Formats: sequence, C-alpha cells, structure tokens
Amino acid sequence: MDKMKYVGHDIPRTDGPEKVNGSARYSQDIVLPGMLYGLIVRSPRPHAYIEHIDFTKAAKLPGVATVLNLNKYTVRYVGEEILALAAESMDIAEDAAALVEIKFRDLPFVVSEEAAMKEDAPRLDQNGNVSGWGDGNKAEVEKIIEESAFAVENTLSTQVQTHACLETHSCTAKWEGDKLTAWVSTQGVHGARSDLAQYFEIPVENVEVICEYMGGGFGSKFPVGVEGVVAARLAKITGKPVKLMLSRHEEFLAVGNRPSSHQHLKLACDKTGKITAFWQESYGTGGISEDASFPSPYIYKVPDGAVYKKHEDVRINAGPARAMRAPGHPQANFAMEVIMDMLAEKAGMDAIEFRILNDPNESRHHQYRLGAEKIGWTAKRRKTPGSDKGPLKRGVGVSSGTWGGGGEKDAKAIVEIFPDGRVVTSIGTQDLGTGIRTCVHQVTADVLGIPMSLVTPKIGRTSLPFAPGSGGSITIGSVTPVINNVAGKALAELLAKVAPALGVSAGDLVCEDGVIFSTADRAKSMKWKDACALLQGRTLSVQDGWVEGFSSSGVAGCQFVEVEVDVETGRVKPIKVVAVQDFGLPVNTLTSRSQLNGGVIMGLSWAMLEDRSLDPNTGTMVNPNFENYKLLGPMEMPEIEAVIDPMPERGVIGLGEPAHIPTSGALVTAIHNATGVWVTKMPITPAAVLEALKKNGGA
Repeated sequence: MDKMKYVGHDIPRTDGPEKVNGSARYSQDIVLPGMLYGLIVRSPRPHAYIEHIDFTKAAKLPGVATVLNLNKYTVRYVGEEILALAAESMDIAEDAAALVEIKFRDLPFVVSEEAAMKEDAPRLDQNGNVSGWGDGNKAEVEKIIEESAFAVENTLSTQVQTHACLETHSCTAKWEGDKLTAWVSTQGVHGARSDLAQYFEIPVENVEVICEYMGGGFGSKFPVGVEGVVAARLAKITGKPVKLMLSRHEEFLAVGNRPSSHQHLKLACDKTGKITAFWQESYGTGGISEDASFPSPYIYKVPDGAVYKKHEDVRINAGPARAMRAPGHPQANFAMEVIMDMLAEKAGMDAIEFRILNDPNESRHHQYRLGAEKIGWTAKRRKTPGSDKGPLKRGVGVSSGTWGGGGEKDAKAIVEIFPDGRVVTSIGTQDLGTGIRTCVHQVTADVLGIPMSLVTPKIGRTSLPFAPGSGGSITIGSVTPVINNVAGKALAELLAKVAPALGVSAGDLVCEDGVIFSTADRAKSMKWKDACALLQGRTLSVQDGWVEGFSSSGVAGCQFVEVEVDVETGRVKPIKVVAVQDFGLPVNTLTSRSQLNGGVIMGLSWAMLEDRSLDPNTGTMVNPNFENYKLLGPMEMPEIEAVIDPMPERGVIGLGEPAHIPTSGALVTAIHNATGVWVTKMPITPAAVLEALKKNGGA
C-alpha cells in the first residue's frame, strides 16, 4: 500500500468536472430524433375492481401515438399502474391521461398495520393479511429473564421510509428491428438487460442497456421496473424511441420503501452485565409485499437457547417495499441500541463498557474507544441523564453496526494499451454516485505504474464485460480485484516486449511514474510511451476475470452523536457525529469519507424527518413531495467526523450499507442522555420528544 500513488489516497472524482459543468449525461438528458414521451396512468383508489376503461378520447387526441392497456382487473394501492400512453410531448401525454375514463368498483381497504391485523380487516390476500414465523422457546426465555439480575422491556417503532433518489426512475427505449437499446437509470445494467430480454423473449445479446451516470439508487433500481418494460413496449408498438421518466409523485407511490417495524423487546443480564436472554415480538409492513423482517438480536452476543423471536409481516394497501440501504439493519439497530442502553443504565454500567462486554467483535472494541475519545465521551456524557440546567440540554450516545459485503466472482474486465501510450479499462459496472468509476481509474493507473491522465475508465454499458449489480456493498469487492488482475497481466505482456530492448529479463522490470526500469540496474529504463510504441501499431488487449485474494467481507463500525435538545420546544439539534468504520483497504479515502458522510446524513434524515403518511379515509399518501416529505437539509446537518479504521491486509470491502446503520441508534441514545427520557418511536420529531417528556414528567 505504501508504494501505491493513487490507491489509499484522497483522489478527486474522475467524473467530477463532467458533473459540475453539466456534460454528464443522465437518463433525463437522453433525447433522440423522433422521440415520444411515455406516461403511466395510475390508480387513484387504494383497492378496487376495474369494471371498465375507455381511452377512446385519449387515443384520438392529436399528438398521441398509442395507448397501452396493462390489463389490470384489480388495483391494490394508490399509484398502481393501469395503462400507459406515448405522445409527442409530455404536455400532450398529460392531457391524454386526463381523458382516460376508468370505472372502479371500490373495495374495502386498510392502510395501517394495526387495522390490517384485526380479524375483520379487509383482506388483501386469500390467506389473510398476516404471515409470520417464530424461533425459540418463549416460556424458557421468560424464565431466564425472571431469574436474571437485571431486565428491561419496551416497545420501539420505526416508520416507513420511501425511496427518494434525486434522479427518479426512468427508461428511454429504442428498437432497431429486434434489437433494443435502453438508457436506464439502474443499479445493474446487466441485470436490466436480462429483465428486458426475458420479457420480450429475445436473446440478451439483442439488448444493450446504458447507464453512464445516475442520481442514486439505494436499492430501488435493481429491477428494470414497470416503467422500463412499458417504455420498451411503447417504443415497439410505435416504432419510435420512447422516454418514460417518473415524476416525484409517482416515485413516492410506486418504487419502493423501507418497511416499518414495531418491536416489543425484553433484554436481561446477570450481575456482571453479561446478557442472559433476548425476547422479541414484532411486526411491520412492506405494503402489499411481504418481508418486513430484520436481523435480531442485533450485534450483541446472547447465550444459545436464550433467544425467543416471533415476527409477523402485515400487508396493507400501500406500495410495495424494495431493498433500501442495509435492508433491515437500521430498524434492528434502533431498537436494540435503545434496549441495550436501558439495560446498561439499570445495571449501573457505562454504556460503552456494557457494549464491549457483550460485543463479540474485537474490531468494534477498538472502535468504541477510538470514537469515544473523538466525541469527548468522558467529558460530555451526562452521568445523570437530563441533568443540565435550563431548557437546552446536551448529551452523547453510541451505537454500532455490521455488514457483509464481499465480491461477485463472475465479474470481468478488459484493459487495452494503445501504441500512443493511452490505456482504456472497460467493465460493465455502474456508478450510483459512490465513485466506482474513479476507483477503476485509480487501480488501473497504480497497477500499471503510470499517471491517471493516461487512463480512461469505461463503465455503464452491457456491451462491456459483465459486472454485477451495485447493491449490498459488493461493487468495489467485485470490480477492483478484476482490474488489479487484468491490468497486472496487461503490464506483464508489455514488459515482455520491453525486456529484449533493454537487454534484461521481463521479471526484473517494473513501472513507476510512467518509467519502466530494471530493478537491478535503474539506468536500463524506458519511458511508458516509448515502450508502448514497441507495439508497432497494434493494441495490447487483455481480458480476464475476478481473482481471490484482493477482497473479503464482514465489516464493523460504530457511531457517536452529540445532541442538543430544547425541552421547551422538543427541537433536537445534532451537534456532532463521529463515524468510525472499518472496510478493509480504503481504495479512495476521499470518496470513502463521502460515503460515511452520506450514510450519517441519510440516517439522521430517517431518524428525525422522513415518514410516509397515509390517509386512513382515502388510502392516499398525503405527503408525496419534497415539500411535505422532509429530508435533512444542509442547514440541519451537524459536523461529521468520518474516521476510517484501515485494515488493508483484508483487501477491499464495500462501505455503502454499513455507513448508514448506526446513526439512528446513536441519536436516540444521545437524546436520552440529554433529557433523561426515552423516545421510542421514530421519526423523532419535536412532538415526539415533547410527548416523551410529558409521559415521564418532564426532563
């Protein structure tokens, strides 16, 4: 790592200038000759039969190219797709949509978990609204808890968080015969290609998916989506390119969310502070879809046979869930960290020492102490929570997380060295905004020993070698080992051509700073461009795949929050966040800190503001816009200290998911330290804080 000039350093993003000067082409920027604009007509009803659709007037409107009936007979949530149309402009498309006449026969609906769990609730499924599972012996675990020295219990809730990528979901589709080109805002160009090929029953080689730049995905852009298939269908019907980009309103209704959770927990420990038992009964909703589960007990060690869990997924008439950054982990973290702090307090132990005692991960033991020092734990932690004088009270809290990561072994890449010294590295990955394009650039230059200015990274197309979808923090573990391998082999081939000219063995040659030289005799050297000229007009091209030994999985991290709470207004003001995280070898320390910052910001935003609100009378989301669905803004962001805990010997590991997990838990434990009361329900709004203060008789 010490010999690397780019890897392990702060390197500005390769595509930064294009993003700043506006030349980067996102899916919104795609404009093709003769292009039509697609639009989806969606259900305004939460649950209804579709008795009749008349789109005659819409189809006859001048400028409308076609109307596509999606043949839905029943809709189950507001925003579900019913039909689509293509027109010469979006204005015409919107006018045509207003002319579509749909006769509904309304059905009973339910939009809250508690209402959906009742025996007489409207059913979304013939098998009922609730499906569940359990594990452990409830009676035995309750007996352990009763016999333990200390025990606590509480009910903790997290709300539904909707996806809110800055760039909405979109697809522009163009057919040439039976070949389809689609510009898709996607987290996986190769996955999107497979989706489209499968739908249209054509070979995958007949489909090219392009995504050169994208404005975030966070798990919502793995499938090509209804909008992608519809755009391609409209293009096929009309024989013209069709762009279909969802509005912000549609985005809130139909492209996924993080499920809610309601967790009743019990936790017990012995006199030394060792956890003796964990008890959980929980439920949550992912809308019309299942899987609102989460991992538990989270992080901390509980003895075998001392865990009881019962969980129920509850279906309601709302848009389906999709994967969202670290699926399940933030919900688990929030509840577990609260109950941990409660038990530590009851046992009379310091919150950090209590965690170290029960946390089996040795990396976090070191991180707890490192983070505590940086936040000023000893000085700022109130020994008596809520003991500050006056209405403004401060405190600090701590929380921790874990994630897997890893790499996809099927990834491949091509490195081409041209006679003029240029190098092009091609791999069919995509950059969600994490900076993988820059990492491809850095690794190629470092392995070859040349300036980054000679290297061009190419990504974002299925015509490039396969790389997996970007999710689960596996991208960097999939991509960089491939680049390291292929660039190394390309360099070896070039050195074999240089060696005879220098009269040395190729094995004695290295390349540093654009100069190839013999390690035995530095005088025997050749500049990179002169070496490439030996290719005599031909391009040296090497393609190969992923190899073992450059990546691994499993990361640990913890976060600390200092907060100020106004107990008269309930306003919570995060002052500082310290985020300590290991993720193996940090390929780019600058973009890594950006990911840590982004994870913290997203965590605070979820904990304090974001909340899908459904009207129980109409079944409609009442805040499907950025005016009323609040995201954390620049003026609300605290100081964030991103602390990288480097472990280069472990190879590269992804960072996107784990950076987000611990924030909410650290925030709520800090609020308790400041006020002396527990806020057990998210989002932690001023009203929620005041309610908690009132319930506990004030701070």
